[in-house]
Amino acid sequence: MTGAVEMLLLLYAESPVHAGASDSIDVIDLPIQREATTGYPVIWGQSLKGALRQAAEDAAMVEGSAWSPELVRQVFGTAIGTETEEAAAGRLAVGDAQLVAMPVPTLRRTFAWATSEIALSRLARKYRTLGRQPLKVPRVAPDRGLATSKEWTQVKKGDAWVPVEAQVLGPCLIPLETSQELKAWAEQVAKDALGSADDPVTGHFYTKLTEDLLMVGEDVMPQLVRECTELSARVQLSDDKTVQNGPFYSEYLPAETILAASLTLRDPTSPALEALRKLLDGALLQVGGDETLGKGLVWTRLEVAR
Repeated sequence: MTGAVEMLLLLYAESPVHAGASDSIDVIDLPIQREATTGYPVIWGQSLKGALRQAAEDAAMVEGSAWSPELVRQVFGTAIGTETEEAAAGRLAVGDAQLVAMPVPTLRRTFAWATSEIALSRLARKYRTLGRQPLKVPRVAPDRGLATSKEWTQVKKGDAWVPVEAQVLGPCLIPLETSQELKAWAEQVAKDALGSADDPVTGHFYTKLTEDLLMVGEDVMPQLVRECTELSARVQLSDDKTVQNGPFYSEYLPAETILAASLTLRDPTSPALEALRKLLDGALLQVGGDETLGKGLVWTRLEVAR
């Protein structure tokens, strides 16, 4: 796009995230947003843009901030329901936050991150828009998986390493083999989403991600993203503390989930680009519902096209 700058926003879930869909599914009254074709969890662009706008509006209330009500309007457009000014689109286009990797329970090392060819291929396309040369996405059979370290494919007995036939990932039993191509992807995603292994806050998860990222086949990933989300049963109480409504079930993306969204800013010579850097690079953002319950907190990292 002429006169525009491309950006990549990485989201790393600090707490469970509920970006709600419009309809209930089976026993889930409040499901999360999902893609119709793949079933992968997603945060739709309109939901993410609303969260970014709210963060900018909150920043505009702080004295000395790079944001002002006028800059918020220029970047995000006229607020819905505003009747005193002509409606105008903003300069920032916000894409869907698509899944990069989701944590799944395991019998070894507590949990691992599951990804797929689809997830990494989409991330590769986003890297290409930034002018970066993406890594080669490894291939994996539909019912098998790849691992970044031998701890997932072997077990140490005495001084020897003995092959393991398969590993339990959520509800699935999956044969795994190591892949140096996946190892390179794990290091890239860890760097982009978490920064550095030397960081005293994120260093542990940086190292764990480089060791515990698993790629599973396309027959396995849909089952993991359906069954490894979190469900919470809730009730609504009356004034006398008796149950008035419920129970009803809410679905959440688990903490440690990683997502990525493409952003496009028209007129990058404006103060908006630097304001977005300060707002979104290394910040803690609230996305989705149940804010008063501590849900929807995500760490953000922003990369701008070279």
